Amino acid sequence: MKRYKLCALFAVALLCCTALAQTKTRKGLPAAKERLLEVYNVRGSEATARLVVDGKVVFTTRAYIGKNGIGKTREGDLKTPLGTFHILGAFGVKPNPGTTLRYRRVTSTTFACDEKGPYYNKIIDTAVKNHRCKGEDMYHLVPQYNYGLITDYNKACVYPKGSHIFIHVKGPRPYTGGCIALDEARMVQLLRLADTTLTVVIRK
Repeated sequence: MKRYKLCALFAVALLCCTALAQTKTRKGLPAAKERLLEVYNVRGSEATARLVVDGKVVFTTRAYIGKNGIGKTREGDLKTPLGTFHILGAFGVKPNPGTTLRYRRVTSTTFACDEKGPYYNKIIDTAVKNHRCKGEDMYHLVPQYNYGLITDYNKACVYPKGSHIFIHVKGPRPYTGGCIALDEARMVQLLRLADTTLTVVIRK
């Protein structure tokens, strides 16, 4: 009887260990069932972006990053930050393409504020805030802001740590001011598959 109980306990412990192992991260990356956008293989202002959903690679594509590469430390350094980030929401000049994330429609009074003050690193409606913003006029920055995702970089909005690290559509130049840019078709695909579990990992 004792041997039977010991065997049963061993079997339960083995199952628990197996389940735990399956949920552990691999090389610091999120577990397989999380949605992951990985940006890596950086070469100047270009990198590789790979979307993984439920452990399967959905796409691998070339992306643009900051004009001065990676390693962001301050406002205006034209660099993309390194690290792991999460998504706060989505936006676009164009209508919601089908994302379940909170989607903000960009209008002629939508600005990404990058100046010192209460609106630093925030997207605001200048008509509502009655603020003459010197930041990005998002409505007229197309095709880049046709679609975008908001990361939680500098979530505390500390000036001048850096602001508005978005994932957005590629523009006419082969670099960004620090954001990650994808082809528009890939952005639509990403938005449709993204949810609040999406993790963004940026590495060398």
